[in-house]
Amino acid sequence: MLSKLPSTISLLGSLLPFFLPPALSHSIPAHPSSHNNPLYTPLSFTLTATASHITLASPPDPSDSTAISEVINQSWDGTLVTNGFQTVGGTFTLKAVHCQPKSHKVKDAKESDKKGKKDDVLQILLHGAIYNKTMWSGFGFGYPYDWQSFATSQGYHTLALDRLSHGENDPRGIDPLKDVQMPLQTELLHQLISLTKTNHSPKPNSKSASPKPKTNPLGRKFKQIALVGHSLGSYLSVALARSYPLDASALVLTGYSLKLNTLHVASAPWVPAPSVFPARFPADNYLHNLEYLAIATLEGREKGFYDNATDASGKPYAYDPEVAKTDYVYSDANTLGEVVSLYDWGVGAEEFEGSVLVATGQRDWVCCSPPEEECVKRLEETGRAFPRAKKYEVWAPEGTGHGLTLSYSAGKTLEVVHEFLGREI
Repeated sequence: MLSKLPSTISLLGSLLPFFLPPALSHSIPAHPSSHNNPLYTPLSFTLTATASHITLASPPDPSDSTAISEVINQSWDGTLVTNGFQTVGGTFTLKAVHCQPKSHKVKDAKESDKKGKKDDVLQILLHGAIYNKTMWSGFGFGYPYDWQSFATSQGYHTLALDRLSHGENDPRGIDPLKDVQMPLQTELLHQLISLTKTNHSPKPNSKSASPKPKTNPLGRKFKQIALVGHSLGSYLSVALARSYPLDASALVLTGYSLKLNTLHVASAPWVPAPSVFPARFPADNYLHNLEYLAIATLEGREKGFYDNATDASGKPYAYDPEVAKTDYVYSDANTLGEVVSLYDWGVGAEEFEGSVLVATGQRDWVCCSPPEEECVKRLEETGRAFPRAKKYEVWAPEGTGHGLTLSYSAGKTLEVVHEFLGREI
């Protein structure tokens, strides 16, 4: 474990002890001046939802890691055999952190109007696989990795969410194969938006009968929602826009394209998370804990999520190795249910009429295949998934891998995304 973070620690990064699982939080130094800061508020959303999840023809023995690995491989190579669907659901508590912009005096009526518009936009930040909401804080490294601090400096509210059974959320009694699939997470996100958006008229395409939640921990509502996802969080954003096309006004899809490069994903050293982080995934708390999956090594994570091209001395061109090390130390897990429920990754959101920005690095081999120019072409073709979008744009930074918010190009990505949001909503 790391004994301390870099001296460039940001305000939100200093709050990591409050947002990490207990087994991690002890290694993050406290920062007294940030305690009880009213601009950064930990919240809990209690949401009830149901969804239809796939079942497997031959589900693995949850105590057999070899059988679990076989299901993972079958999911990636397309040979997984399913056996219909089952209804799952319940009431779940999802942890989040709300960050709000500082108030300041405006110069004129034009600035006042601009500030007012941004204050009515909520960015909901959805983390990727083997991450949790701490990824949006940049792990304490400050600019350009801290999305929340930058967004609030631009006048936006952000809500970074821990997805079901990840991060601070209580995993007890939740089945990682049967319960933690993507349809239920889509319904839970819809329920959260129905709490936080004014004049909410979802007009769902799905048949969900989930009741509308009653308590809004934010204490206010927003006129417009911008979904900002990374990787699996981007997939979740698209799934939400497909089922509930009026929930969000804009989608920012980082680490995303219409086609997942399953060969690259399958090449990562996937193992049961308890074999890498035993103190964080104990059987006492995690039902079927071997069905929580992690990447076994730092090298595997760097190869999978970063552009690992190096100079003559072996130093990476595209990212800070210290950021990658911290990223690995604080990595979360992917569930077996999430893996098997990605069968509709290439399906878009045909009824969505908001604006879409896909931000994916040209050397993101999770969502692209080499060479770089083919990656740009794939991102442009991804626009076909959103035929009714008001605007579709692509940002493809050079020399950037899958983890673009943790790469050297992250600062430019922040600028491009917030210029897009300021223009489109």
